[in-house]
Amino acid sequence: MSSPTRILIVEDEFLVALLMEETVRNLGHEVVGPVGDLPAAMRLAEAERLSAAILDVHLQHGERVYPVVGILRRRGIPLVLTTAYRDTEIDADCAGEMLLRKPFDQLELEQCIARLVRPSSAAESGARAS
Repeated sequence: MSSPTRILIVEDEFLVALLMEETVRNLGHEVVGPVGDLPAAMRLAEAERLSAAILDVHLQHGERVYPVVGILRRRGIPLVLTTAYRDTEIDADCAGEMLLRKPFDQLELEQCIARLVRPSSAAESGARAS
C-alpha cells in the first residue's frame, strides 16, 4: 500500500490558507500545516515526510520563503510558489520554479496540485503554471 500524498502549505493569509487546505483535502491528500511564518515552515520542511509543497513567497513580518525552498530542493520535494507580486519581485534563484499567481481560482489551484503530485512532477518543476 502506498503512503498518502502529504502537501506542506505555507501561507500567512488565513482565508487563502483555508482554501488551500480544503482543496488539498478534497483532492484526497494530507495537509501538513498550514503555517504562516518562516520558523514554523522551516521546521516542517526539515522534519516532515512531504510529497510536495505550496509556498507563499511573502510571509508575515516581511519574511521571504526562500530558506524553505532551499530545504525542499535539497530533499528533492517538488514545490510551487504563490505570489501576487511581479516576476521581478521573485528571487532570481527561484525563477525556474512553478508559479501560481494570486488571486487564483479553485480550478487553477487544483491543476497546480495535480501537476505537483503526479509522478513526473520533480522532473518538470521548471514548468510554470499560469
